Amino acid sequence: MSGDEDTDEILLSRRNLFRLLGGTIVLGTLMSTIDEEPPDFSSEESELQNLAQTIDSTDLRDPQKNSMLQSSIATTIESVNSSLSEKEIDPTGKTPSSTPSVGAGNINQALDYYQELQQTLDEGESLSGKIESREIATLNGEYFNGQSNQERHLPNVESSISKFSKTVATHTPSEQPPSTQKLLPDRDRVSSRLSRQRTVYKKHADMQELFLKVIFSLNSGIDAFEHSSFDSAGRSFQRANNKASVQIDDSLKDYRVTSYSLSLGNYSQIFRLYRRAAGNMAAGCAEGMSREERNQKIDLGIRRQLKARSVFADRGPF
Repeated sequence: MSGDEDTDEILLSRRNLFRLLGGTIVLGTLMSTIDEEPPDFSSEESELQNLAQTIDSTDLRDPQKNSMLQSSIATTIESVNSSLSEKEIDPTGKTPSSTPSVGAGNINQALDYYQELQQTLDEGESLSGKIESREIATLNGEYFNGQSNQERHLPNVESSISKFSKTVATHTPSEQPPSTQKLLPDRDRVSSRLSRQRTVYKKHADMQELFLKVIFSLNSGIDAFEHSSFDSAGRSFQRANNKASVQIDDSLKDYRVTSYSLSLGNYSQIFRLYRRAAGNMAAGCAEGMSREERNQKIDLGIRRQLKARSVFADRGPF
């Protein structure tokens, strides 16, 4: 082989080497660029936005919606956390390269909000069960239980209502960037409606307490009437009439704490009937009436009392 041929072969080998090295460098640069591309969080964001829409379209004033929303929130949180784990995003929003991701940060802020909301709904669910149990005790306080001269007391739920109110207060909207807000429901509306749900619980508890007071006054009046103490009986019936004069906002009348409980509209109907019953009985205690006339008024009152009882008794045994 001549010297010129040797030189050409060396140059060709060098060119091939440079091409190989150059390709490696380009490939390495390309791979590096690919590795540094930020993760795609579109699927997680879509899940959170769908959850936000579900919450926005749900009447959070209704305690019966709590269970369904709890399930939706739990499912979404589990799914999003699982997806973040697959992408090796830790709870601080850092990527595998230890670089904080803005997208992951927004998602984690949204998850924090939904976890707090889930806790509030859990408090509400617990409170619903307590108030339903109280209702059963309340309705069993009707005069047929043979305790006409004993005033009964219900389990206190004020502390539970107060606890629910405090968890609702944690949802006071704080400043969030638009990129996080788009993953959340209307937080002002959520807070307002949860406060209204608290009003529903309080109204149910108040109606239960009032129910027993009306029954106690009626039973006291019947006891006095049977002993011919008509003045005393009349005063008791009038107290029952006054206590049964309740006002319930029309916007709240459809709300129950559970599917088995009375609605606030049912309470309104019951008290209206008890007021009429008490009025009839009070009329039977007026002066100058014969015993037969008195008994007719009392019997009419008792029939109306039975009609009031049918509002809840027809739903099944308590």
